Amino acid sequence: MSLSSPHPIFVLAALGIASTVLMLFIAFRVRRLGLKLLLVLISVLTLAPAGLVLASAYPEWIDARYRSYKTFFADIQLGMTRDEVMAVQARLYPEGGPRKKPSILVEDERSITFFMHPEHTTEPNCEGIFLAFENGRLKSKTYSPD
Repeated sequence: MSLSSPHPIFVLAALGIASTVLMLFIAFRVRRLGLKLLLVLISVLTLAPAGLVLASAYPEWIDARYRSYKTFFADIQLGMTRDEVMAVQARLYPEGGPRKKPSILVEDERSITFFMHPEHTTEPNCEGIFLAFENGRLKSKTYSPD
């Protein structure tokens, strides 16, 4: 039997959401405007851990690099040829465009491995797309988050 506990940030996020709901409930029942505003302000601040969890779980909501890269992964379809995959990349990452092309780390007759270009930062540096080919057609694709 394996015992595992959730990461503390998830516990803080859940407590933040619960305390926000409680404080907003109380804030709408309080008559004094100053106390009402204070409770609303505190309830908004207690949502910060939940915001961090959402930002880390869905980085594409705030970072265009992730949006482009996940669109690239979604547009790659099983059965495509290597040339079709490269055409998808060229369409989403045109020369001189706002995003830099993913780096190709491994390329042989059976596979291509792409890694998202970190552009002007050092992170992410390991967001990967792994493609496996068989008989010249894409057999499987795997997305590996950083």
